[in-house]
Amino acid sequence: MNIGSDNLEKRDCYDLEKEIELTRQKLNSIIVEKNENLLDQEVIKLSEELDELIVKFQYIKSIQDTCLMNLKNIMGTHSTFYYYGKDHLFANMIQYIKIGIDNNEVIYIYMKPELYKDLKKYLKNFGIYDKHLKLQSIKQLIDINKTGGVKKLKEKVEFVVEEEIKQGYSGIRWIGQPTYAIEQNSKKDFLDMESNLTEGLRHTKASLLCIYDYYDYINNKKVIDEEIIKKSLSTHSHKLHKFFLKEQII
Repeated sequence: MNIGSDNLEKRDCYDLEKEIELTRQKLNSIIVEKNENLLDQEVIKLSEELDELIVKFQYIKSIQDTCLMNLKNIMGTHSTFYYYGKDHLFANMIQYIKIGIDNNEVIYIYMKPELYKDLKKYLKNFGIYDKHLKLQSIKQLIDINKTGGVKKLKEKVEFVVEEEIKQGYSGIRWIGQPTYAIEQNSKKDFLDMESNLTEGLRHTKASLLCIYDYYDYINNKKVIDEEIIKKSLSTHSHKLHKFFLKEQII
């Protein structure tokens, strides 16, 4: 099973390249058909379509070049992922975790025990066992933020990273489930921590991915409600999308 593709970020541009070429060919044909009358309305219309395609191509290419990060180099990022059901979550987490292990990063996991148990079953199919993972609560980050704000939060992150580097790791790849964090702490304390975490992680050898239960948001709003989703869009530096981290642009 291929759990990654280096060509994913090229797909949209590749499709547009083909459309641009087809439109160019149509334009050439219609110009011949119209006896090279470049002011003919059909010629003008196709020329306008070609203009629009080129602008769209340039925009997408720019976004891909400047705003997408592959999953091999994500240190210092505070990212979010919206999953709809655990199968959708696991399909993304397997690659995310495997790449971290290949980078010699320690993988911190903080999620509901039953969800973690199911995740481990999938991971074992890809040769990823408990020795690669560490259960690590984010409560310590929430508590530090309550008493010391972003300054102490950053100091805590740097301390934890330094301890793992002493153990031979290159850094920390942390995965946290907001639903579990809110249930174990409080909504306010979690959101306060989230608002400082992007700065707390910046320029460190740690990353943290928050996995938001979008099924709950759409169907129940039992824990993940409108306020949490809205704030998640502004408190994270990146979003996991199509196996890349995309910079959040608000």
